[in-house]
Parts: sequence; C-alpha cells; structure tokens
Amino acid sequence: MRISGVRVFPVETPFPHRGGRWWTFVRLDTREGISGYGELYTNAVPFSWRVLVAMIEDLVQGHLLDHDPYAIGALFQKIYDLEYSHHPDLTKLAIVSGLEMACWDIVGKDLGRPAYRLMGGAVRDRVRTYTYLYPEPGRRMSHRELWLRPAEAARRAAHYAELGFTGVKLDPFGTVPTPDQARGQLVPIQYSLEALDRAEETIRLIREAVGSRCDILVGTHGQMTPAGAIRVARRLEPYDPLWLEEPVPPEDPAAMALVARATTIPIATGERLATGYEFAELLRHRAAAVFNLDVGQVGGLLEARKIAGMAEAYHVQVSPHVWGGPLIAAASIQLALSCPNLLIMESVERFEGLHAELVQPPIQWHDGDLVPSARPGLGHDLDERVAARYAPR
Repeated sequence: MRISGVRVFPVETPFPHRGGRWWTFVRLDTREGISGYGELYTNAVPFSWRVLVAMIEDLVQGHLLDHDPYAIGALFQKIYDLEYSHHPDLTKLAIVSGLEMACWDIVGKDLGRPAYRLMGGAVRDRVRTYTYLYPEPGRRMSHRELWLRPAEAARRAAHYAELGFTGVKLDPFGTVPTPDQARGQLVPIQYSLEALDRAEETIRLIREAVGSRCDILVGTHGQMTPAGAIRVARRLEPYDPLWLEEPVPPEDPAAMALVARATTIPIATGERLATGYEFAELLRHRAAAVFNLDVGQVGGLLEARKIAGMAEAYHVQVSPHVWGGPLIAAASIQLALSCPNLLIMESVERFEGLHAELVQPPIQWHDGDLVPSARPGLGHDLDERVAARYAPR
C-alpha cells in the first residue's frame, strides 16, 4: 500500500469558537483506494490557514508520496529528521501529527480494526472526561470573560455537574494577564492581590457549588513566575483542585519542579510541548504529576503512546488535551482506551454542534464518559461536505 496524495480541509468555526477559531483536517489517499483522516492542533501555529495548507501539501508531495502508510514510525523519523531539523518545532510536529493520524486511520480500515486494537488493545471501555466552563448558549461573552466572574462561573460549574461531568476546568485569571492584574509586568508575572483574591473566590464558589461531585482543574497558561505560582497554589490548596496546569512557562521544567515541590496540588503540563524528548525533561526534573499532551501536536498517536509509556514508568498520569475539532478528539479516545495511566480526557462540552456535524458517526458522550466507536481506524470519518461549508472565505 502506498500514499498517492493529500487533501487539506481548513475549517473556520463560528462564534463562540469552542475548540478554537479554526481547525485543519487532512485526508491521505492511497493507490489502493483507502483514505484516512487526521487533524492538526493549530492553536500554536503562527501562520495563516493558507500558508499551513501549502506547507502540508508541499511536505506530502516532496517526501511522502509512495510512502507505505503502515510504516508509521518511519514517517515520523523521516519528517522529524528532515533537512537538519532534528528539533520539536510545533508547526512541523502538528503537520506530522495530522498525517500520522491519517496513516493509523488507513491501517485500521485496511485491517478492519480500531486503532487502539493495534496499540495493545483497550484497558477500559469508556473514557472519563472534563470540560472547560463556557457561557450559557446565546450569551455574547467569551469563556475567558466568564472565568473572571466568580458567581457566574460557579453557576455554570453546577450546570455541568448536573449534566454528568465529573471534572470542570477554567483559568481563574482569564488566560492573558490584563493591565490591572500585571501592573506593568511582562509574562511571567506575579499577579496583583486583587487578581489573587478574585481567583480564590472563584475556586471557592465552584467548590461550594459542585461539592465532591466534580474535580476542579485549574488551567493556568504559563503566566507566572515560580514564586508567583507558589503564592497562587497556597491560596487554592484548601479547595483541593485535581491539578494546577502549566503554572510557569513550559520551556523551564526546573522552574516547574520548584512549584511542584512547594504545593500539594498536582502539577499538569504538556499542551505546548512536542515529542518525547521534551517530556523526558519533565520526568528528569520530576516536574509534573500529569502530562496533558496533545495528540495533534506531539507527533501523532505512536509518539503519544511512547510518551505515555515513559510517564507510566514514573507513575505520572496522562490526560489528552483536546482543544480543536472532532478528529483530534477521536484520536485521543484511541490513545485513552489503551493507556493504563490515563487520568481523564478533555472534552469540548459533549462534542455537540459543529463537532457532531463534521464527523460520521458523531462522538458519543454519556454520563460523563466518552463511549468509543466500534468502527475501524479512528472510528470517525470527516464529512467533507460540511467541512466545505465552513471553509474560510
């Protein structure tokens, strides 16, 4: 079996952009007539969709035509080592990830097996999920604005608990520091006392609203110095969060280890890292208890499974990061089913709306868990007609 071509499907999401403003799907075709789908994590890609489409097409035409889709490990090595570029560049690794997923989809379809069956089989039959807090439907408000409103955030947390979620997540500082929070500092910062007070109030009210029904995941985004993160952690410890995510910039595992040793809250990180080489540094420093890697960025399913295996040997858990479209979610489900050290997986609410429109069959969510498809490959095919309707103009 040989790869014969590629087609790229950029998608622009409508407001409120749950899962990001644009997604990028790929279809790899083979001479034998079997096609497979994948998706890139594009949140860390600094280029426009037009440029990214050209990059993907150029890479496939120059280096993957006539490649055997069964040679998944060779595909990763071929592109990772390409032209003196042995480095975890996020754009390159996002492209590799989408193409690698598509190969798993082709192989699974050729063999009539789901991808997780080819990665050692399932160790669970469902996948526990958490969701970010989002505003009520119809509100012209971003989720970041919601997170800065303590009482309203608590009401939404209670709503998701009633739906059946056992984990809810937010950044109680709103992701990007505002002038009143930073007071002239550039990231990484120490937050102002007013920002600390509001963040603590938000987490306290959410804990009161959900009780023990829900874990609270504090999803900061690398905004703080180690000293600033420790101050935040001590404020939040009484409310027993499941984790404090990426409290310091992700490129400094030693600084993250300082925070990990100073708090009882587990540290999670990984959504802005790529390949096992970067995650190995976290293990060397004992810097995190949870890896929230993104299958659409680390190099694909095989590289994600290797990272999970390394983490398992250190009793570090994994939690697939899903901030994108439904095929990153579909691939993450395949990973989650096969990983003994899975903690929980991110869900964009219940994968309704555009997530459900774009794939056949839609992803199934029930009582807080994702129910895997029995279909081969990734279990879900892109509906190309729907993708065309949402293509950027």
